[in-house]
Amino acid sequence: MHIILLNDDSLPKSQGGAAVVVDKLTRGYTKKGHKVTLVTTHQDPSLGPIVREDGVVSLLSIYPLKRRHRHCLGCLKMTAALTELFEELKPDAVHAHNIHSHLTYESLNIAKHHTDSVVLTAHDVFLFAFARVSGPRFEKLALEGKPIRFFWWEHLLSVGRKYWPLRNAEIRKILKESGTKVVALNNAHKVLLEANGISVAAVVPNGTDVKPQVSAEETSAFREKHGLTGPTILFGGRLSEDKGSKVLLEAFALVRKKVPDVQLLIAGEHERIADSLKGAEGLVTPGWLTPNDMRLAYSACAVATTPSLCFDVFPTMNLEAMAAGKPVVATCFGGSSEIVEDGETGFVVNPRDIDNLVQALGTILKDEKKAKEMGDKGREIIKESFSVEKQVEGYLGVLN
Repeated sequence: MHIILLNDDSLPKSQGGAAVVVDKLTRGYTKKGHKVTLVTTHQDPSLGPIVREDGVVSLLSIYPLKRRHRHCLGCLKMTAALTELFEELKPDAVHAHNIHSHLTYESLNIAKHHTDSVVLTAHDVFLFAFARVSGPRFEKLALEGKPIRFFWWEHLLSVGRKYWPLRNAEIRKILKESGTKVVALNNAHKVLLEANGISVAAVVPNGTDVKPQVSAEETSAFREKHGLTGPTILFGGRLSEDKGSKVLLEAFALVRKKVPDVQLLIAGEHERIADSLKGAEGLVTPGWLTPNDMRLAYSACAVATTPSLCFDVFPTMNLEAMAAGKPVVATCFGGSSEIVEDGETGFVVNPRDIDNLVQALGTILKDEKKAKEMGDKGREIIKESFSVEKQVEGYLGVLN
């Protein structure tokens, strides 16, 4: 079977979780004997309108991103390029991922002319939302176990002039006309999508590789390189308010009162809150790390945390930390509770409850035996339930 994967960006340039998933699926589908072509985009006109290399086709896409909510429905140049490309590639199946910035949802209608097997993985909430799902009403309903259903004025308030009232209805129309099967990453994600008018055909959790443990020598070298001298909390990704930046920094300051030598390693983007970091003791901010360096970071930390205040669909960091044998302190908002077993492989907390967040982090930092037990159990759960092989099998069941 010839499978076309669609994603707006790709490794190694992308820092997005979808690009990582697509890379793993490319290798997984290939291992199962299928031919795979990744169709992606680039924003460098000097490379020309199309770049081909080792099973990857990249199409040029440049436009003001502030117009994304209109552009995502279709673009004449992208439609023409994709139509020609699909005629050439003649896919048996098309598996779309993030297409809401460049490849556009019209790509699903183009795919339908070549195959009845069109699948879209919803890595986030952008099939119905104009921004991340967050805010007081969301938090209240989430704590009550209820999904939020958005009103049009909430979309307007979230993005202002970038709001395009026809967007959501057009997306639903394209999904229906193209016969696209939408895949959610967990049950909470499925419920939220369906509450907002998106029919979900299947749930297929992300998977990750369980690799051999990093050696003590490599771990020590990484810690020395980054000045890690005490027990370490690891946060990875964009440190923004809806990802829990303020609550994490507040909790970290309180944890330091109980564990004075603790350090917080922020592996990712932190420029937006640079002022909040100035003068704070115990912070280590190397910026984005390569996949190999992230393996070392997991090995070097005592606990990883994802304290998001938004609906965090399926934090890849939870999977990777558990695969590395590390406990996780995760948010209750989103799908983390379907990965992290509260009290067994880490803790699931409401990040707004600072005392609870501090207690969860402190418990793991001060009890090495418990931390190891949690980490070992988490690693086994990843092997059993969240492997890349299991993920690939799940998608092949939807594609066939």
